[in-house]
Amino acid sequence: MGKGGDISENKEEIAGSFGPSLGTRVESIHSCVHILADGHLCIGSESIGFRSIDLGNERTIVFALVDISSVDEIDSSDLCIKTRSGEDFIFGSFENRDDVVTALKEANKKALSTFSADGDKAPKQERKMLRRTTSLPDISSRHLLEQGDSVDDSFDELLESMADMTLGIEQQKEVYAAEQRDEANTSQSKRTIQGGRRYSVEFFSRVLKSRAPKEIENAWAKLKIDKNVLYPDILIEGVVIPYSIDDFYETFLGNEAKYPREKFMVEKQKAENIESTKWHDTGDGFTLGRVYDYYNPNPAPMGPSMAQAKTEYTLQRYNKCGIQICCTTTVSGVPMSDCFVIENRILLEQTTDDAITIKVDCGLRFVKRTMFQKLIQVTSKGGIKKTWLDYIEWIKSCS
Repeated sequence: MGKGGDISENKEEIAGSFGPSLGTRVESIHSCVHILADGHLCIGSESIGFRSIDLGNERTIVFALVDISSVDEIDSSDLCIKTRSGEDFIFGSFENRDDVVTALKEANKKALSTFSADGDKAPKQERKMLRRTTSLPDISSRHLLEQGDSVDDSFDELLESMADMTLGIEQQKEVYAAEQRDEANTSQSKRTIQGGRRYSVEFFSRVLKSRAPKEIENAWAKLKIDKNVLYPDILIEGVVIPYSIDDFYETFLGNEAKYPREKFMVEKQKAENIESTKWHDTGDGFTLGRVYDYYNPNPAPMGPSMAQAKTEYTLQRYNKCGIQICCTTTVSGVPMSDCFVIENRILLEQTTDDAITIKVDCGLRFVKRTMFQKLIQVTSKGGIKKTWLDYIEWIKSCS
């Protein structure tokens, strides 16, 4: 599946699966892919709908033609439908993508003209649009159709019913996420984690005693020139910050830092519900580790407005030479976010007594196959770079 043009066989059966929600007639039906699910995109006289046909991955999406703000082409066989409520829906693998785009635009234009002729000056901007796609367990489309059968033929009433059901599902997800965070916090609290500035000072002191200064210098020199497959892309390089290594650690990185990363996350990234551990020995006597759990605004076109994320940090200090920080970030609840892991490495090098340079490397580690890998790589790297540039500017503002 994932390919094909208009569907002539089984057209009535496919259209009938949406009930009355598409309008009085179905203009055309096209096979395509949405979030790795094969299915059909149906263009009706009042609405468009997508229903997947993958067993165990059933998914149904329906929204009014008048709620479409634009239809954009992507690559050679994909398209993106933007709604007036700010959502984007990407459909791909059309054999006749250009014809589908034309059909959608014509249907949207016709629906808008009919809408205005009926006495409304403009589409309802406040129409409740639903985020019906997620990487969390899907709700079978059977339930959506049963919900639709229980109401009148009014499309607005159908949407309201679906909205109520979706709201309940989202609330259940929030409860589940909260329970998971509580369990994670309980687990973290059971670890032997020492905090405070004194712990870090004692830890770095033990590192210096266990390794000769020349050994540490050589390790740092090798670290800078060796290529690491986890971080193939250089995002930022050569940025100078007016701090010594000691001052920078105590000001921004330490357990008792005056300007901890949490402050940046709240002020600039608008993160919420941040929970973190203190720096602790990971067990090798050279590496500190800590974990952040939080909710970040979701820039993706689909999914919840706030995405649950987890970043695991490790920190290694090479005496006065520099510091290496490695970050592994996973995101939950956003379509395709379970396909990859974000890897970052930050090198802070002491160049003069009162200045350090910052270098940020990045890598995306794909753990599942996805047809959107190229798109994810482009959009994710741009977002990651912006985050670190914002962080550097924020550091400068704290000076």
